[in-house]
This record gives sequence, C-alpha cells and structure tokens, in this order.
Amino acid sequence: MKKRVLAALLVGAMVTGLLAGCGSSSGDEGSSDGTSGSITVWYHDYSFEDSLVEVIDAFNEEYPDIEVNYEIRADGDYYSLLSTAIQSGDGPDLFWTNGTATVNMPDYVENGALVDLTDDVDFSLFDEDTMALSEVDGRYYSVPWLTLDTRTVYYNKDMFEEHGWEVPKTFSEFEDLLAEIKGEGITPISMALESWSLLFGFEPLLAGYDPEYSAKLQDYTDITATDQPVRDCMQLMVDWADAGYFGDNWQGVIDNASQILAFTSGNAAMNIAGSWDAATISSNNPDLNYGAFAIPSEDGTCGLVGTASNGLSVSSASDNVEAAVTFANFCATQEAQTIWVQSQGAVPATDTIEASTEIAQEIADSGQGNQYRSWQNVLSSYSSTGNASTVWGDDFTKIFTGEMTVDELCDEIQNEM
Repeated sequence: MKKRVLAALLVGAMVTGLLAGCGSSSGDEGSSDGTSGSITVWYHDYSFEDSLVEVIDAFNEEYPDIEVNYEIRADGDYYSLLSTAIQSGDGPDLFWTNGTATVNMPDYVENGALVDLTDDVDFSLFDEDTMALSEVDGRYYSVPWLTLDTRTVYYNKDMFEEHGWEVPKTFSEFEDLLAEIKGEGITPISMALESWSLLFGFEPLLAGYDPEYSAKLQDYTDITATDQPVRDCMQLMVDWADAGYFGDNWQGVIDNASQILAFTSGNAAMNIAGSWDAATISSNNPDLNYGAFAIPSEDGTCGLVGTASNGLSVSSASDNVEAAVTFANFCATQEAQTIWVQSQGAVPATDTIEASTEIAQEIADSGQGNQYRSWQNVLSSYSSTGNASTVWGDDFTKIFTGEMTVDELCDEIQNEM
C-alpha cells in the first residue's frame, strides 16, 4: 500500500512538474548547452553538508555561470518531504536517494521522475559492483560516491589495554571476549533497538559466522535470503542481547545517535556500526582513543560488508536539466570523488583514492581485501513482491522484544522473495 501511495504521488508530481517545473529553478532556464543557470540540490543529512559544499566550490571553478544552491532536508521523513515537493512543483533539480537499496529510486524511475543518465554521464570511473545501486532495468539513474559504506567494530583502545583485552582473531575468540567484558561489569557492545542499527550489527556478524554463505550473496545463487546461517545469526544476536552483551537496559536506546553516545562516553567497550559513524564518534569525543576491526571467521579470515554509497539523481521536472546533468557529470569525476571521499573521512571503495584518516584506513585494512554484499540489499534487489525489505524494516526489532521468533520473521521475509 505504501508503494502505491508513493506511485500516486509521483504521477501527480510528474503532471505538476511538467507544467510548472522545479520551483528551485524557475525564472532561470539557463543556456541550451547547460553552462549557465541555477539549480538546487537536496541532501538528507547534515553530515554530508561540508562535503557537498566542497564539491560545489570545485564545480564552480570550472562552471562559474551555473549557480548551485543546496538544502539539507533533515527536518522530517526525507522521502515524504521529497515526494511532496515534487508534487507541488517545488522539487529540487538533483536529489539524493538510497538508490536500489530501497524501493524509492526504482519507484521514481517507474513513474518517470528521473532523468536517464546512462548516455549523458561518464561512468568510466566506476566498476560494475559500484554501479549496482544506480541501475534499474539496465539503465543508470544516479551517480555513486566511492565511499565504501561498510560496517565495523569500533573499540575503545584504552579500555582494552587497561583490562588486557585483545582484538579477537577468530569468531570463537570474539564470543569469548563478549563474555569476559560482561563479566567485568562493562557493556560489551553499544546497540540500539532500531532496525538499521541492528542490521549494521547483524551483517558483519553473518560475514564472520559464515563467510561462504556471505560470499554467495554477491550474485545470490544457490541460496535463499533466509537460509540457516541467517537464522542462526539472528538467533545468536537475540541470545547476546538476552545475555546482557548490549547492556542491561539496551532496549531504551532507540536510535543511532544514542548508541554512539554510549560508546563515546565510555559506557561500552565496543560499538558495531557504520564506517560513516567514525566522524560522529570523533566529534562526540575528540580525545577518545579508538580503533576498528572486522569480526573474524573461525579460520581467521575477515571481510567487509557493504557497497559504494549512492549519490544524486536528476529530476526530469527540472527547468534546467542540462545544468543539472552537467553537475551530475562533474560528480562522476576523479576530482569530485576524491573531494567527497576524503572530506567524509570515509573508507575508499577504490584504490585510486587514498583514505584521509587513520581510522578509515584501519577499517579498510581490517577487511583483508574481502568484500561481501549487504544482506538487506539482497532483499531490496530480489524481492518478488518488492516488500521484503519493508517487512524486515518493520519487524526486525520484534525478535528482540519477544513479539516474533526468528523463524517467524524469516518465514515472513521469504514469502516476499
């Protein structure tokens, strides 16, 4: 039902957009070659603002006659705000989406709201895996960023040294470490009762628990999304929660910000979270001496779960499509990608860009060159109904509150695959 409502909104958006155009560009159509005019970019979170500004500044050195404005729309449900803006004719010329990681961008494509960038943007910098989040039916509708959005175990180095704990080299050692930390009255892992936070704990756990299954997620062959390794790892997380490994009152931690705060304030020894959270960790506590490691498998091998992140799409209702595509094309250059990755302090998804921070390099090195596909991305990409990821998002927390069993959740998800 949610998808149908969005589709209805977008049909209205296209009618309104084609009549009125994007409000952000009205009154300034720009030149026919796209080298002048005004465009507006929307992003969903303030953590990307500085990087966006740096890219815009570099763009304007080459294209001084294109005015690029931006808005950070972190003031509500981003996609609801975006759909409303498109419908009213006030939508941006370019905007961020999750790409094919969620249903939103494919829905926009289906309803004609996005410009097909396949032949208008030089994507030669990106490999096939990187382009996966941009591709719908063999065509490209967004420009990726070469930041590897992965998951990692952050740990308090001073706390580890004080107690004589060592970074585990096998999966069994990792489990033993959790019990040892808990035995000393310290919360082993900071975690939040929120689907995305739990996912970023579950996926690297799955990679360490069964790397062979995780490797098969890449092309999703000879497996299902809810095979026994998935069920075992979900149950293992539930068992860890019941054992107090996430803290005695962890279900009161309801978002990522609170989860990070528990780690940066010294109330937890570790925090399993996204690589992009390193900047927030450092900002919360500049004096925190912390490192990162990947959860190892039983044979000691490690890998990183994740993909390059998605970037900007161009609205087909823009009054200045050529200027917007010109900006999108600049975002695909080595210059813009380097600016973005290094200003984010991110883990590079390519050897052509160096990490700009010690922690980003540490995360990259911890994966030993192995990379696994996100399990949640498989749900988004291969759901026969288009609802598997929605089911996961709605119900993942319920296995931790006792409202559902792991098998009930997995059966529910599999029914959508």
